[in-house]
Amino acid sequence: MNMKASNIIPPSSWKISNWSGGTTSELLILPKESELKKGNYDLRISIATVEVEESTFTALPGVNRILTILNGELELIHEGRHSTVLKQYEQDYFLGDWKTRSIGKVRDFNVMTKNCLAEVTVHYLSKDEAIELTANDFLFLAEGKGQVENQEIGINSSILCKNEQKVVATEQSVAILVRTKK
Repeated sequence: MNMKASNIIPPSSWKISNWSGGTTSELLILPKESELKKGNYDLRISIATVEVEESTFTALPGVNRILTILNGELELIHEGRHSTVLKQYEQDYFLGDWKTRSIGKVRDFNVMTKNCLAEVTVHYLSKDEAIELTANDFLFLAEGKGQVENQEIGINSSILCKNEQKVVATEQSVAILVRTKK
């Protein structure tokens, strides 16, 4: 019996919803039966397309957020905290109850956690370079192609790792790794 060490999550399985400034695609929510609106999740990973020049973030008390820019440039203004301008693959960490607004049209990778913390790292991989994953790691392929367990993965595909394994880039690629810890 060949037991798969990961779940490949293709873009066709994303849950897409509209918000006042664009669209959000939910790639993963854990536990699986959780719902964003109910706030009963530990981890939610999504991609937002911001189609308006200025927007205000929804208040999410008790949520830790890490926002990584996939395309475009975004100024984040956390009132009374700090401001930053993010370019492609740069990120910012902030709390969901901060009053936050943004300026700029972008596509971003958004990690939200409750009851745990996340570390989000961007990896630039050359052809045939591997990235090692451990149990519960989440990998998003932002650019390029790769292979895991003899299965091809393409741009916008994700992997939720069940145990140790490696992903090998089959061409120059950019991967975003999300690692959670209690």
